[in-house]
Amino acid sequence: MVLRGGVDSARSWLVAVSCCWINFFSALMYKSSGVVYVGVLQTLEVTREEASWPLTLLAVFIFTTAPVAGVLALYVDIWKISLCGCLLSSVAVCLCFWANSVIYLTACLGVVQGFALGLLTLHNVIINQHFEKHRATASGISYAGPTFASIVYPPLVQVLFDEYGLRGSLLLFGGIMFHSVAGAFLQMEPNPRKTCPTYKVVPREPPLPEDAQCSKPGGESFDEKLKDGELTPLNPPDYATDIQQKVAASDVAAKLETEVVCSKDVPKLQRNVSIFFMPMFYLICASFVTVLFTMTTYLTVVVDFAVDYGVSRINAVLLISTYSMADLVARLGSGWISDRGFVSRGNMMSLHFLIGGLVLFAMPVFTSYAGQVTMAVVSGWATGCTMILISVLLTEHIGLDR
Repeated sequence: MVLRGGVDSARSWLVAVSCCWINFFSALMYKSSGVVYVGVLQTLEVTREEASWPLTLLAVFIFTTAPVAGVLALYVDIWKISLCGCLLSSVAVCLCFWANSVIYLTACLGVVQGFALGLLTLHNVIINQHFEKHRATASGISYAGPTFASIVYPPLVQVLFDEYGLRGSLLLFGGIMFHSVAGAFLQMEPNPRKTCPTYKVVPREPPLPEDAQCSKPGGESFDEKLKDGELTPLNPPDYATDIQQKVAASDVAAKLETEVVCSKDVPKLQRNVSIFFMPMFYLICASFVTVLFTMTTYLTVVVDFAVDYGVSRINAVLLISTYSMADLVARLGSGWISDRGFVSRGNMMSLHFLIGGLVLFAMPVFTSYAGQVTMAVVSGWATGCTMILISVLLTEHIGLDR
């Protein structure tokens, strides 16, 4: 039996943790892409270009499948989509145990796993279904999963590669990713919204002739009777009033039926497509692209950048861990600032975009190791604060139903 709670309830927080759980286990491969790349290069004895194909297509298919997942969510429960994504991604990685060429690895690790992980991009919708007041905080918990993964998995992947080789490690990775399935069952929707009451439409009776009169069983007219040469009005009996009320109710029901039919005639697809004519949709999408581009660029160049200025390679690698820790703290701890209304979510986003840009400008100036650590902390914090607000702003400006 699935327990159902309302929005912002104790169970809602369990749903947020389940999203974090799924993100943590499903992110194993792409958060360890650098280590996997080296393992493929050494084991299959391929060129760097060939070794990069599985991981490149993994990212491509994740973002290509995301719109497909959005369309499926209009017709299928999201938790079922998440369940399929968790199962398919785990099986795809396990099948890499039999990989004997980069083409096989590209098909399983890149295409199939990328398609499956693309089905897991609906967590922002789940968070918004279960939260109203604490959406930013819950979004931070959900997005903390990949950050945990970036801290835990790279050294673990390297240890497993050294112990079991590429193929044995990929089989173990698939088994680890199977743990994500448990989180999918906790993503049930909250109590369904109240629906409109059902009305029974009473068919209209054929109209009476204009000269018709309603009479009592005794034959007296309801309108008037002759008494001592004078016409005396008669009050209509109770069942005459009932007839009038029934006719009036029939008119209202018929009108209501017409309005409902007209409302259903509006195509649902047309409403969903209307988001492409909303400037705010493109602004939020551009913000998300900027966050991802900045994060990827920083993590790609920071090690070589630090080494160029005399920092040892071990200490340079620790800059990534420092960045990820600050990112994690921001995702978990910054949401309450906007949730409690201290700063609006739009201003929060703008402020941390400014901070992130200033950090990139300052990196060539603060070239000492202490300066680079400081830049890593500030940049990680700015990334975490902006990342968790994307889905919340989409809900505010676009609407949860779209």
